[in-house]
Amino acid sequence: MIYFIKFIIGLVASSIISYIGYKKHALTLNGCIGAIILGTGIFFSSHFYGSFLIVIFFTTSTIFTFIKENIKKELNNKYEKNSGRDFFQVFANGGVGLFYSFIYYFTSNPIYLVLIGVSFSAPNADTWASELGVLSKNNPISIRTFKKVSKGTSGAISFLGIIFSLLGSIIIALSSVITILILKLEIYSLSLYEIFFLISLGGFLGSVIDSLLGATAQGIYYNDILKIETEKPFYKEKPNTLIRGYKIFNNDFVNFISILLSTIIIYFLYNFMT
Repeated sequence: MIYFIKFIIGLVASSIISYIGYKKHALTLNGCIGAIILGTGIFFSSHFYGSFLIVIFFTTSTIFTFIKENIKKELNNKYEKNSGRDFFQVFANGGVGLFYSFIYYFTSNPIYLVLIGVSFSAPNADTWASELGVLSKNNPISIRTFKKVSKGTSGAISFLGIIFSLLGSIIIALSSVITILILKLEIYSLSLYEIFFLISLGGFLGSVIDSLLGATAQGIYYNDILKIETEKPFYKEKPNTLIRGYKIFNNDFVNFISILLSTIIIYFLYNFMT
């Protein structure tokens, strides 16, 4: 009976939050459905811990997406996706967290609390860097060529973006520690300082990996009509020309891989520390 109650609570809560996101155009219709599935699964498996982290990630990311939206509209033709998050975006950013959430449900091993935290601090760090870094007065530097490039270029970094990446990671790490304290979750040999450090580091590493993949492996196209480089494979149903990277490495796949790799690195780092 308790499992059914947890399922219903998760379903109702995630449905309400997802519907609000849909009405605010932060989610597409299929993105709303994906968020309901993700939110229900997270609540069922890691209860308030995972749910709180995903709410912090989704809320802050959504707010920052709409900051100075008029400036960001100029970059829409560069980004592969620039409307509300769709189903694939939702699971590209939250699927890894859902996976670790269920492992924690079956094992109660506190390392998976850390990996859940990293799985949300990484996309949060990347989103904060992307959404707020473009507001920098200076153009970013490509980590592929080390030359200045236009804003919105995949694999480019700026000082402002790095700062916000760190802050985005830290806010999830802090939320994780606070939630563990409030819920009095068992963390065994781990200390709260270690949890904070590992999640903060993992989130920042995820953002760095995302930038590296964006600069090297992500498919980048050239639009002959607009005369710009873009992540979009098509423009008005006309295919753009692939100039570097691989088609399979679209933005969603890069996000998913960067999050997964950051959690794996932190897992091995944890084992090395202990």
